[in-house]
Amino acid sequence: MNYVLKLNDIQAKKVIRFYRDYQTQSNNQTVLFFAKTEFVSVTIYKSFKVMFQGMDALQEFNMWNTMLDLKQEEPIKKTISKSSPTNYYLSSIGSDEVGTGDFFGPIVVCAAYIKESDTDFLKSLKIDDSKKITDERIRIIGEQLKDKITYSMLALHNKKFNEMTAKGYNMNKLKAYLHNSALINLSKKVEGKPEIILDQFAEPKLYFRYLENEQEVLRDITFTTKAESKYASVAVGSIIARYAFLKYFDNLIEDSGYDLPKGASHKVDQITALIIKEKGEKYLETIAKINFKTVQKAKELLSN
Repeated sequence: MNYVLKLNDIQAKKVIRFYRDYQTQSNNQTVLFFAKTEFVSVTIYKSFKVMFQGMDALQEFNMWNTMLDLKQEEPIKKTISKSSPTNYYLSSIGSDEVGTGDFFGPIVVCAAYIKESDTDFLKSLKIDDSKKITDERIRIIGEQLKDKITYSMLALHNKKFNEMTAKGYNMNKLKAYLHNSALINLSKKVEGKPEIILDQFAEPKLYFRYLENEQEVLRDITFTTKAESKYASVAVGSIIARYAFLKYFDNLIEDSGYDLPKGASHKVDQITALIIKEKGEKYLETIAKINFKTVQKAKELLSN
């Protein structure tokens, strides 16, 4: 599926500068710039429309929609099929994140280290398809994993998230920053240099470009998509992160006094409208990601 954004010349130059290392010649006379990576193709036409195609097309569309504050309608998300795991219980460090699609609550990143001796324990928990495990089961498994596995976890709470997005951080840049920090922290806790696996959300060159201003960057990383279905270390990181997210979310509901839904939906829009009406937008900034379209939709509900 193709995803298209309408830009002006200044915005187009920003996109061109970002993908310049992947530029490829195009024979189409209407094309101003064309770049192709393993996971996405980026075509900018002379009309300043940019089209994203490929596996990461939706993610790149959403990133630029947010970063350039375009507020264009999000396309329908595509379903990606699960790939078969190989060497699933490899002794390694795996890192994953949760909360990026939830309007309420933090983003939580967890890097987890598993050893060969953990295999039987992990098999007993049946974590080989972590994305399908229910929240109720996550609460049980997460409690067991956090007491057994060595890990490093970071949570970016809503107030800080909103401060950083206001400074120009997009979602992928925030995730890169959090993953890098968690991996550095964990690598200092374990002996030797185990393989490091990251659930890929951007091309490696783009990932490291997000981190170009960081003083310390961990670079010896294996990037792979749908990593939680291929490596137990990533699945463990995902489960511990989800477990922590649920704990944070429970506290958020209790402290706010609202029955906050997860994700982003019409129900979320309705609750958000109620919160704005009763407590104001400043309060909303402390419990939600205000760069989501949810805020605009909530205001439309109030005006109607």
